[in-house]
Amino acid sequence: MVRLVRYVDGPLDGAELDVTDWADEDVRGGVYQVVDGWEDRAAYEPDEDGDPLVWRYRGPVPG
Repeated sequence: MVRLVRYVDGPLDGAELDVTDWADEDVRGGVYQVVDGWEDRAAYEPDEDGDPLVWRYRGPVPG
């Protein structure tokens, strides 16, 4: 079964990431994603009590 994370808000809004092979703990941790044209990375993580496969933009993180 394929598991896809959906990015919400921010520079990657609407994009998806295949996390099929990721551990559940890693999926719940979110990512600092590289964004083309940015020096910083974009922080994405799920809401605390939300769907772990929906990652919300939390802001820029120095790269």
